[in-house]
Amino acid sequence: MKHEPLGFIENGVTYHISATEKMVTVVAKKRDLIIKCTGNTFKGTISETKKKINEENYLKS
Repeated sequence: MKHEPLGFIENGVTYHISATEKMVTVVAKKRDLIIKCTGNTFKGTISETKKKINEENYLKS
């Protein structure tokens, strides 16, 4: 089975999402930052990734 990746851009961050039946992987890319998160649900994994990006932005400022 071929898996088609999904993606979107929000606030200057590009999100790449790929999923299988049991796992969701989100890779977020910003200029100097790449974060990869895996989880069981789309919503939970995307929100976890956004949370990590916000933490990194806070630490850099």
